[in-house]
This record gives sequence, structure tokens and C-alpha cells, in this order.
Amino acid sequence: MKRLLSSIGIGAATVDTVLSQAAVRPGEQVELAVDLAGGDVAQRIDGLYFTLKAESGGDEWVVDRYSFDGSFVIEPGEERTEPVSIFVPSWTPITRGGPRVWLETGLEIDWAVDPTDTDDVVVEPGPYVAALFEAAADLGFEFASSTMEETPWLDDRPFAQRLVFTPGERFERQVEALVLTTIPRDDDLRLYIQVDTRDQVADAVGQDFNEQELSVTVTYANPEMIARRITSTIDEFT
Repeated sequence: MKRLLSSIGIGAATVDTVLSQAAVRPGEQVELAVDLAGGDVAQRIDGLYFTLKAESGGDEWVVDRYSFDGSFVIEPGEERTEPVSIFVPSWTPITRGGPRVWLETGLEIDWAVDPTDTDDVVVEPGPYVAALFEAAADLGFEFASSTMEETPWLDDRPFAQRLVFTPGERFERQVEALVLTTIPRDDDLRLYIQVDTRDQVADAVGQDFNEQELSVTVTYANPEMIARRITSTIDEFT
């Protein structure tokens, strides 16, 4: 009877994944400890698999998938830990301001309902996006929110992240919001700078600044250089 119950996922092994650090950053190799506990009967595990996912505004994306082959048997009541590591892709969205990122873990078990585990992950900015935050703060902008959007115009990834900043005293007469769409890559940052201006400025020049956007490539994680580029874009659009 126990063998039959196991085959339909009752009394099966359980799994829990533990990250080695409180937060991760895009571009990092991260160590994981996969804690396994045997169920009521011995079970053969044919591998581990992981899916890194992100969600924003009700939309969900797969950031990356990982699998680790290797068979072993976990005995009833046995506890064991399997160490693995995964690479966090450069395009993984940061979790500041809204998006959720999590890791799903599963076991490959023949003829059974696969045990799974879900763990939320805190993702901090990599060097380019960290420099972007510093540049915006140096210009008096305050971070307001973050969203993700589909990018059908990009072939190499399904989404981009939009960071919204509100102006401080220096730009408050000209700028309603500064929207920075970030597409981090391994060796640089593709950045779209959008300036939403105050209504009276837009009326005066007869343009819809919500459509004004400049694309730049940031090759150095230098806050001063990024701040100068943001300032020149604001001056151009206002």
C-alpha cells in the first residue's frame, strides 16, 4: 500500500531550498543548499530543477531555468542536503519598489507528484543600476516605484524594468517624473531616459513630452557621468 501511495504523491519526499545570502545581485553565482526529507517510503530522485521567476502588475515572467542531473535514493525519514549553485542573469529585475522575484525548486521523481518549494528572493542592483540610483539621488530625484514591461522590440529578453523618480527642488519646476528603463547586460547598461514635464512647459513648446525618450548605452558604472547624461537629456527636452 505504501508503494502505491508514493506513486501518486502521498507520503513523498519534501524539499526546501536555502540561499547562502540575504540578497543576490544580477551577474552573481549564488550558492544554494537544497534540504531534502524522505517520506514514508524510499524514493529515487533523478534530479533537481529550478525556475527563477518575476512578477509585476499581475504579469509573470520566467527569468531563467536550471536543472541538475544525478540520481540517488532517499530513504524513509532520511534528511540530506544537496549543495548547488546558480547564476543570476544580468537581466534579473531588482525587487526595490514593486517587482517580486522568487525561485521554484522541484524534484524529478518518476510516477509521482513532484515536491516543489517556492522561496522569494531579494535582488539588489548590480553595479550599473546602483550607479544609476546614485546619480539620480545626486540630482535630487527620489525613487518612487518600479514596474516591468514586455519588450517585443528586444530579441534577447522578454522584459525590461522601468524605474520612476520624482524631482527634488532643482528640477521640480520642469519635471513631473523621470522614468529610466533599464536593460542591464553583461558588460554595459542599455538605458532609456524618459522625461515627463510639467503641463505648462509642454503647452509652451507644443510637444507631448510623454513621448520624448532617449536611448543611451552606459559603459561605466560612474554616477557622475550618468548624472551628466540625465541632466543634458532634461535640458534638451525642456
